[in-house]
Formats: sequence, C-alpha cells, structure tokens
Amino acid sequence: MTHRYAIATVLSLFAATSSAATNPKNVTFHKDVLPVLQKRCQECHRPGEAAPMALLTYKDARPWAKSIKAAVLARKMPPWFADPAHGSFTNDRRLSQDEIDTLAAWADGGAKEGNAKDAPAPLSFSTGWTIGKPDAVFEMPNEFKVPATGTVDYTWIVVPTNFTEDKWVEKVEVRPGNRGVVHHIVMMARAPGSNYMKAAKPGVPFTPGRGKQTQGEDTGRGIFYMLDGGVEMAGVYVPGGLAYETRPGQARLIKAGTDLIFQMHYTANGKETTDRSRVGIVFAKNPPKERGGEHVRRQSDAAHSSGRGQRQGGGQGAGV
Repeated sequence: MTHRYAIATVLSLFAATSSAATNPKNVTFHKDVLPVLQKRCQECHRPGEAAPMALLTYKDARPWAKSIKAAVLARKMPPWFADPAHGSFTNDRRLSQDEIDTLAAWADGGAKEGNAKDAPAPLSFSTGWTIGKPDAVFEMPNEFKVPATGTVDYTWIVVPTNFTEDKWVEKVEVRPGNRGVVHHIVMMARAPGSNYMKAAKPGVPFTPGRGKQTQGEDTGRGIFYMLDGGVEMAGVYVPGGLAYETRPGQARLIKAGTDLIFQMHYTANGKETTDRSRVGIVFAKNPPKERGGEHVRRQSDAAHSSGRGQRQGGGQGAGV
C-alpha cells in the first residue's frame, strides 16, 4: 500500500506541474505567453510587417487576448496550409498543443501581465539581407502604386538578369519594398526560349486581366500545370518566411539570358502608397555535387517520377 501511495503521489505532483502552464490562474504574459509570441508570431506581428497589429509587448497583446485565443484554437494562426497527411516539412509553422493551451488559458484567466522580470530578452530582427551580402541584386525598375482601397490584380514584372553565362546559386532572398501592402511574392526564373508571360514587357507591370490565362490552355488543373519546362520557381516571399538556401553540396542553376519575373500580390491597407521589391542572390563558390531547385513540373511528368511530387530538389524556403 505504501508503494502504491508513493506512486500515486508522484503522478499527482507530475500532473499538477504539467498543467500549471495551462491553468488560467497561473498563466501570465511575461513568463508563459511572450516566449510563444516570440517564437511563433513576432516575425510578422511587429511594426512595418504585414500583420495588422504588433505583439511585442503586453500593452500590444492585451487588447487582442480573446482574438488570439480564437485564432489559435481554429488553427488560423500562424498561417500554415500544408496538409499534414501529405508529408512533413522542416519549416512547419503549426503551434504545438501546449502552445495553443497556453495562449487560450491566458485569455481565459484574464490575460494577466505577471512579473516583467520573468520575460525573455526582446528579439533582435534583421533590417538587412539575411543571406549576407548578395553577389547580385535585381530590383523592380519603377515604383508600383498601390491604391488605398479595392482589390489589386496579381501583377507580373519582368526583370532581365543580363547574365552572359550560366550561374550556380546557393541563396535567394526576395524582399518586399513595402511590407505593409505586399501579401506575397513568387519569383520565377524564365530561361531563354520559354513562352511563359511572353506578352509582358521588361519593367512594365503586366496583368493578363480577369478570366484570361497567363500561359497555355486552362484545363482546370491549376496555373502551375500550364507552365512550360523553361520556368523555375526561384524564390518566395511570405510574411515571416525564410530565404531560400540550398543544402551543402547543392546549388541551383540560372541559365545565361534568364529573366526574373516578380509575381506580385498586393493588398490595399487604407492608404495609397508604393512598392519597389527586389531579390538578392548569392552565387556558389564552387561547382555543386548536385543540382537543387524548385522545378515546376507538369502533372503528367510528376506521375512518372519517383514519388517526389511536383516540388523537387533541395533547399529550405518559405512554405507555400
């Protein structure tokens, strides 16, 4: 009986300890909530980024406590749309159940501040290139005007690289000029001879128009099916996303004469403004052992692959 009592006591103490963080009476901002916000939210929820409000301090977060609870319980935040039934991702942004429980318990317990001495040190965010100094930078040649209200159609802007020789690339970082209105950017590399966006003139914003196709026949299988083999997804910007970096021994090939195409998705924020986004590239120092990349492949081609799907090659980047 004494042995059973001892085991029961230990289990009770463990349960009490493990539930302390999610007990509404015990959860405080500085000790429990701020570490989660720093790890999962502040990359976007800070001044100058795409999120509608900052979540850096207690004063920032307190008015949003109930909204934060609702968003994480519904798994709307952080945004992550990949289906876990179809593979795992190194940059998976989903909250753990413990993190969700902590944020919900904080709201349920009155969103207490707690002791500021319990807070972790503030994060330091980079204001420059995260890939180091780029070997080449390509920028939209002109400012793009974003209206105060309304819907802005997807816009493509062609920027020639003027590369006279093939280039092996290790890192690609797409940076918005105005994070407040750039929803996301898809950077395409169009090799010579490709018909993708052939109607677009270099440097001139191009919009095919609603209902019009950007390339090829619309079969109902999606836009990426309509791309030809000379187009590669070179990089992506999404709020809080990572720059693209190949794994050791890998590099991506950008052929001589390739054009970069900025596919821009803007969202009006109530104030007329402008954007001039850019991309930085770091070349490989040595020829790679393996070619990496994000080749957009036709569905019929993927069916004959070795199971790697429509996204192939190595490297790390933002999930899209």
